[in-house]
Amino acid sequence: MRTILLSLTLALLLTMSLAACSAKDETAQQPVPDEPAAAAEAATPAEPVAEKADSSPASTHSIQEVIPEGPVGRVQLKDGSTIKIEALQKLGNDYWIYVSGKLNGRSSTVVSLTRFNDLMNWPSIAFKDPHTFTITNRNGKEWVFEDANLYLGDGKADSYTFWVLDDRYDKNLTEVPKSDVVGINFGTK
Repeated sequence: MRTILLSLTLALLLTMSLAACSAKDETAQQPVPDEPAAAAEAATPAEPVAEKADSSPASTHSIQEVIPEGPVGRVQLKDGSTIKIEALQKLGNDYWIYVSGKLNGRSSTVVSLTRFNDLMNWPSIAFKDPHTFTITNRNGKEWVFEDANLYLGDGKADSYTFWVLDDRYDKNLTEVPKSDVVGINFGTK
């Protein structure tokens, strides 16, 4: 008896919920403009669509990056010397660094960082040769790239480019051959 009563109650609840769902209006709701704003829009002449697209930004949300003053990293060379990286040059307008190649022996992978803070989470890039290297993140996770290319600076295939300070403390764009680099460390002073 209890089982039948419980089953009937559940069936009734299911039927009521299905009826409520099917009666719901499934059309998209359009926002209703405020009357004063709608009247002002109607009173002003319409602009051509092309002019509106050029005058307004593509996105109203912009990311403000805070890039610290002072060295952002260092490059270790085969001869044992190091070069302090004072600042980085973006690849085009988008990427701080661009990596493509086989990640952990798998198929081709592309890693391109557009935010400076993401790059600072890579404290170490150790090179076995210019096309085989290991990236270690702050959590100790290693990404081993083989048959890969790492681009830093101007995007040349055989060198890395970054800003360094000279003897007069002026920033100079410096190019280092990839074959001379043993490691790159970011976020170190």
